[in-house]
Amino acid sequence: MIRTAFRTRLPALLPLLLLGASHAQQSAPATMVARTAGVYPAAAAPGETAWIFGLNGVPAEGKLSVGGQTTGYRIDRPSGWLAFQVPQAAAGGPQALTLRGAPQNLRLNVLTVPPGTDALVYVRPDAAKTVQAEYTRRLRALSETCAKSCPAEVQTVLKSLGAQPSPVLTPITSPVKGQGVTPGLAARITVTPTVRAPLINLNTLKATNLTQLLNPAARPAAAPTDSICSALAGTVPTAGLPLGQVLTLLELIFAGDLQTDPVRVGWPNQAKEPPHAKTPPATVLGRLLNFKGGSGKGVTIHVLDTASATEDPFTYSGQYYNVPFTDRPHHGRAIGEIAQAVAPGAAVQYRQVCAKDGTCSTLTTVQALCAVATEARRGGRHVVNLSVGGPNPTRGLELALREIAALGVPTAASYGNRDDCARLIAGDRCNHYPADWTRTFEFGPAVNLASRSLRPTMLLSVAGWDIAGGQLATYNRGVGNPGLLSEAPSVQAPGEFWLGGYPYFGTSFAAPVVSGVLANWMSCQPGVPLLPLITTPGQPPLAPNVVNACP
Repeated sequence: MIRTAFRTRLPALLPLLLLGASHAQQSAPATMVARTAGVYPAAAAPGETAWIFGLNGVPAEGKLSVGGQTTGYRIDRPSGWLAFQVPQAAAGGPQALTLRGAPQNLRLNVLTVPPGTDALVYVRPDAAKTVQAEYTRRLRALSETCAKSCPAEVQTVLKSLGAQPSPVLTPITSPVKGQGVTPGLAARITVTPTVRAPLINLNTLKATNLTQLLNPAARPAAAPTDSICSALAGTVPTAGLPLGQVLTLLELIFAGDLQTDPVRVGWPNQAKEPPHAKTPPATVLGRLLNFKGGSGKGVTIHVLDTASATEDPFTYSGQYYNVPFTDRPHHGRAIGEIAQAVAPGAAVQYRQVCAKDGTCSTLTTVQALCAVATEARRGGRHVVNLSVGGPNPTRGLELALREIAALGVPTAASYGNRDDCARLIAGDRCNHYPADWTRTFEFGPAVNLASRSLRPTMLLSVAGWDIAGGQLATYNRGVGNPGLLSEAPSVQAPGEFWLGGYPYFGTSFAAPVVSGVLANWMSCQPGVPLLPLITTPGQPPLAPNVVNACP
C-alpha cells in the first residue's frame, strides 16, 4: 500500500522534487512552487540533454543560450519540458540559461569531466542503512512512475541505475575526539553545512503534504547535517549514463540524506628575456616585495597537490617567454619549495590528491582536508595551499573547506589561469573553484581601506602578479578575454619562479607565496591578516606590514 502511494503521487510531484534537488533555493510561497520554472538535471556535460520544466507560453521550438553559447530547444512530449542539448563549446561550471519568457535565475552546472566519470556520494551516517536498503526499490519505483510521464532519456537512466546494486559505503575519516585548537586562532565565521531536507521516503510520501514540505518558508527549521568528515562515501558507476542525471536523481530520491559530486575535482593550474632567470625565489621576493625573510615557526603548511612526502610524478611541457621546456618535473613539490622560501621555519606537509596525469580526486581532496581538520583539533597552527581546481563547484570540497576554516585554518587557492578560459566567448562565465568561493568565507567586522569596505577571508583567491610588468599578469583567468564573466581574485602575488633550472609560472605558484605569508603572520600574530587586492601598476601587491609581520 505504501509503495502504491509512492508510485501514484510521483507523476505530479516529480517537477516539485526536481526543483527541490536542483541546488537553487526557492523561497516562493507554497502555492507558487508548482508554477516555478526549474532545470533538470542540475548538471550536464556538453553534448548531453537537459530540460527546463514549468514554463508556459513559449514556442514549441526555438533558441536559448547556455552562457554565451546558443543551442536549439524543443518541447518534449509527453512531459511538456523544454529539451535542449548542452553545446559542445559550453563553458564549464554554473552558466546562465537565457530564454525569452523564462526567469532570469535559471542556471545549469556544465560538467567538464571526461566521459565515463563516475558519481561520488556522501551519506549521513544515520542514513547509511536506509540508502543501502532502499536504493534499488526507490529507483525502480520512480522508473515505473516515470514510464508515461517523463522524457525517454530519464526513463533510460532510471532503469539502468535501478539494475545496479547499492554503492558500498566507507567512512571518509575516523571519528575524532577532543578539541585542541590553539587559543585565539579559530576564525569566527559561520559554518554553513548543507541543511537536511525533509526525508522523501515512503512513509512521508503517504502522510505529508509535499507542497508544504518542499517550501522552505513553510516547513519547520531543519537540523544541520553532520560534518562532511563524518559522512560515509561511495562510488556509483555511471556505465556510460549522463553523469548529471545520475547525480540529480540520487539526490532526489534521498533528499537531505545523500549528496553527490563527480569523482574528479579539477586539475593543477599551470618575446623578451625571462625576468629574474634562475634566481632563487627568496631573492626575487626580496627585490619585488622588500621581503626581509620570514620564519613560520610553529606553523604547518599543507600542500594538497601532485606531491606526496616521497614523490611527485607530475611533468609538464610548454614555453616560458621565449624559453621552451620539455618534461618539467613536479608541481606540488615546487609549490612546497616556494612556500618554504617565504616561511623557512614552517613545516611543509605534502598530501597527494592528484595523479601523474594531473587529474585530481574529489574524495581524496576531501579526505586530505579532513585530515588537516583532525590535526587542527589536536592543536598547532595550520595553512592549506590548494593550487588545484576546476570550473565545477563540488559540495564535498566546499564543506571540507568550511570545516577547516571554522578551526582557524586559512586556505590559499590559485585563482586560475588564462587557459581555463580558452575557446570561451562573450557571455560565458569562466569559473574556477574553490577560488570563486572566497567572498563566502569572509568573517569579522569590515575594515575601511582606501575608501573600500573590506573583510578578511579564510579562503584567499590568489592571482598572479607579473614580476616584469608590475601588474596583473596576462596569464590570469579572464585577462585578454573580452566579454567573459568571472569573479575577481581577492589578492595578487608574484607567480613566476625558477627552481632546479626550470621555470614555474602561473597562479599555482602565486598561491604558495600567500601560504608562506600566512604562515609567517600566524607564527607571531593572532588570526589571519587582511590581504586586499592591490591593482595599482608598479605598486607591490602585498603590503610590507603583512609581508614582514614578525620582528
